[in-house]
Amino acid sequence: MSQQLEFVVVVASVREPRIGRTIADWVVAQMPGGVRVRLVDLAEVELPPDADLRPGGGVRTPVSDVLAAADGFVIVTPEYNHAYPATLKRLLDWHYGEWMFKAATVVPYGVRGGLLAGEHLRPVLAELSMVTTRRMVALHAPWAHLSEGRYTPSSGEDVALGEALRELTWWARALRRARHDHPYELLDWLGAQRADTDAEALTDLVGHASVVGLGTGTRGGRETFAVVTRATQELVARGFRVIAILDNPRVVELYDRYVRGEDVDVEAALHQAWGPWRTEEMREALDSLRRRNADHPGDPVRVVGVGGSAVRPADYDRVLDLVAAPEAAKIRELFEVIRTAHDNGEHVQRAQGTHPGIPFVELAREARAIAGGASAEADGLLDAIVEHHANAIGVGYDVAREERAAAERVLALRPARVVLWEGSAHVAADAMMGGHLRAELGEAYAAVHVTFGHGQVHGVDVPPPVPGSLEDVLLAAGGARTLPLGDGAPAALHAPWRTRLISGLYDPARDSEHYHEVRSLRGAYDAVVFVPEISPVRMLVA
Repeated sequence: MSQQLEFVVVVASVREPRIGRTIADWVVAQMPGGVRVRLVDLAEVELPPDADLRPGGGVRTPVSDVLAAADGFVIVTPEYNHAYPATLKRLLDWHYGEWMFKAATVVPYGVRGGLLAGEHLRPVLAELSMVTTRRMVALHAPWAHLSEGRYTPSSGEDVALGEALRELTWWARALRRARHDHPYELLDWLGAQRADTDAEALTDLVGHASVVGLGTGTRGGRETFAVVTRATQELVARGFRVIAILDNPRVVELYDRYVRGEDVDVEAALHQAWGPWRTEEMREALDSLRRRNADHPGDPVRVVGVGGSAVRPADYDRVLDLVAAPEAAKIRELFEVIRTAHDNGEHVQRAQGTHPGIPFVELAREARAIAGGASAEADGLLDAIVEHHANAIGVGYDVAREERAAAERVLALRPARVVLWEGSAHVAADAMMGGHLRAELGEAYAAVHVTFGHGQVHGVDVPPPVPGSLEDVLLAAGGARTLPLGDGAPAALHAPWRTRLISGLYDPARDSEHYHEVRSLRGAYDAVVFVPEISPVRMLVA
């Protein structure tokens, strides 16, 4: 959420000659620092005909977005016949959600200060769920205080406006926080959504797509991964035939052979995977796929790796087998250090203080030099190991390149319908891999964010979510939830949201730093599944 407040100054008068715009310029000049100000001059705004007006507003108008983005309003209005002008009433009536739970200050003017216009406005604004400041800056016969086309206030009016704007700023900031942390209309909507994580209901929301990204806020939660596997089973029942995993293609090829009935030591294969995938839950998911394929021998589900690196931990052992004994001993010492990156990446080790300090790619190159052309196979494996560490996060990893390449590997699986297993940041439809898939497939790509309230991961307790985060609002709604983010979702979900993402770098003492902000929740995901509490996945024993 941006720290900068946005105010809109509304000029209510439209008839000529008029002084409203001149007064509005004076108001804008008095705005406190750090506030973005926009002007809505009703003389320049064409609203639709009133015959199209409906309860709760009407169709979008030329200023709908401007009003919706505002945190507060200053309404500059004349007094006509003991009230405010019809042009202002039309603006108010043509919008509804744009006004709700926001603050306003009224600057009326007239022969006697326009007080009746201001007082007539207060109950109308209250009906729109707005808060008006107690201070109302009434200007008496302002046309008598013009100098070279500018309004020159009488004694005390600058001070009165400054006090009113300070009050408006306080209310605007407080109400913006309240709208974000506990959106009134959102809580009502949440209460009406499914209070479970039913796989069939989720599949109804995203099963139209040809590629579905099932992302989790942590790979360390048993319950969040269970949502992924149950949803995958339902998607398979509806025609999806490939599961894509962002991991080593050579490792995942072993999974694929296993689920298609071949005699593969799947536990040994899992020990070659990227650290977070080495779990009993992953083993159980592969076992389930193997049983399903045995029941449908002519219609198998395949598992495909779409990661960039093809280096396995076993490749280090193979190099040692191919190199002569004296060199192998030296290389083994280097490998004992750098192969740990397959358990925890270098960036994680640096954060945890366990990294030796020398970049692993330098140690890999040293091993390559020691081997000295032992054999073509050893050279090929060592070249791949060097490249693997050269592209490590924090070394030479190019996020944009790698995410684009992974998306292209997923797209190459067509015409098969694909379920993608990854973290929520990767599958989000507005960025990273998911962004490329949405750009290519449009609505035929659907993204799901599976998140949680609190629990345990990686052997640590995860505290309740920070105030104002997506998880905080969902936890306040009570219970599990499956949320559709398509048509009918409240406007609050179009706004930026912070959502928790836990990686190997997670530190519960700094939980507030482990959140990712999406520009629009609805723009990033087609559905959200919320699990109130999680327990840790069970890591495979080496």
